[in-house]
Amino acid sequence: MNLYNAITALSLVINFLISLTIIFKNREKPEKSIGWLLIFMLIPFLGLILYFFLGRNWKSRNLKERLSPEMIDFVKTSLEEYAGPYKDMAKMVTIGNGSPMFSYNNITLYKDGVEKFEALIHDLESATHHIHMEYYIVKSDDIGRRIFDTLIRKSKEGIKVRFIMDKVGGRRFDKEYLKEIRAAGIELVTYSAHFASISKYIDTSINYRNHRKIIIIDGKIGYLGGNNIGDEYTGKSKFGYWRDTHARIEGEFVLGLQALFFDDFFSVLSFNEEAKKWEYDKQRQKYKREEDLSLYFPKNTIENYLPMQLVYNGPGTPYSTVEQLFLKMITSAKEKIYISSPYFIPSDSLMQALKVAVLSGIDVKIVFPEQYDHPPVGHASMTYIKELLDVGVEFYLYDKESFYHNKAIVVDTQISTFGTANFDVRSLYYNYEVNAVVYDELTSAKMEGLFYDDAAASRMLTLDEYNRRSIYTHLKESFFRIFSLLF
Repeated sequence: MNLYNAITALSLVINFLISLTIIFKNREKPEKSIGWLLIFMLIPFLGLILYFFLGRNWKSRNLKERLSPEMIDFVKTSLEEYAGPYKDMAKMVTIGNGSPMFSYNNITLYKDGVEKFEALIHDLESATHHIHMEYYIVKSDDIGRRIFDTLIRKSKEGIKVRFIMDKVGGRRFDKEYLKEIRAAGIELVTYSAHFASISKYIDTSINYRNHRKIIIIDGKIGYLGGNNIGDEYTGKSKFGYWRDTHARIEGEFVLGLQALFFDDFFSVLSFNEEAKKWEYDKQRQKYKREEDLSLYFPKNTIENYLPMQLVYNGPGTPYSTVEQLFLKMITSAKEKIYISSPYFIPSDSLMQALKVAVLSGIDVKIVFPEQYDHPPVGHASMTYIKELLDVGVEFYLYDKESFYHNKAIVVDTQISTFGTANFDVRSLYYNYEVNAVVYDELTSAKMEGLFYDDAAASRMLTLDEYNRRSIYTHLKESFFRIFSLLF
């Protein structure tokens, strides 16, 4: 037996053993199991490599799935019990994440990165005590350097600056500029999966990402939404105008963002120190745990009653609180459900809930990009869209000269959610995400207004148009659907 045959035989045996594990031990979702079985059958040796990088949940015990008791003590100081019409939903979120109701807040919505970044840089310049930022994609391009130059300047002024960067999302960041940032006193830590790195150069965490995008300034101002840090979010890319909702928040909800940030920051810090990663050898001395955390949780001064909760999840939990929120919102609807998402690969539960809603007479509308930034995901999404077109859901394809990255749901003009979670299985099961759920009619009406603006900039996709497309297009989309839970 030559070497090639020996390697092939060994890979087939390993594939068989992994297949048994997927089916009988891990009990993965049927679609995911079928996808991996097909990969092992079609490309045995390459399939092993793909499974090693994409199939294993390496970080099941990294970031916390609930606010820690220490953080809960800081965010409960001035909160009132919620007595509104969605008490059952609020209770579900509290049980899932430990998030209380944050009753008094102000929200400013931004429809794109141009609006958001201008407001953000002004707030960064005005910081007097600290700046905390956590982002998935971080680039050292024009907007990236404008932000980090501001952070460097504030750090040299004595402002405490901390930053969490995802290792996958920050892989293109200029390494020399990174040294300059750390030399200025900014405590920047890089998040990667638990047991993900087998060497300095090989990282197996590419399928599990910290997708959160949050900012806290002086414990009084918070930012949450879909914009990462990169020029494309200001419209400077081949995709053209980039439509994406981000929010500036003042009030008690900022305390929740602060608590989540501290839990994430110290979890990443502890893990990186424990793993003795090369770039963190002296981190313990540089990045010390705060002795007086109360300074980061100032007393709230906002008097506007606008109840909100923090909803977040990660791959380590046995269930997804974000998925539970989406399901609860859909099943609570009495008149209408408006969904915005750049990717549309829902779980079976969400698909059935939407079908039941529209068949019950609920007005269900969805805006989706006509231009894809990740074609395999876009192609797979179209097959799910077809299923909903069959039962009467209205689909709108956003301007093909732009990209639609908006992530929001509005129900009955009464309740809404926005944040980092897409309407897809990656956000529900693989990524660390964070959303705000807003129990406020005025804010939900504003969100609904943005949805109508998006629909007006879109064209409706009909079932007849979908069915008239080429056989090749249908086959391509069906092919990618097989692997949709692996993306």
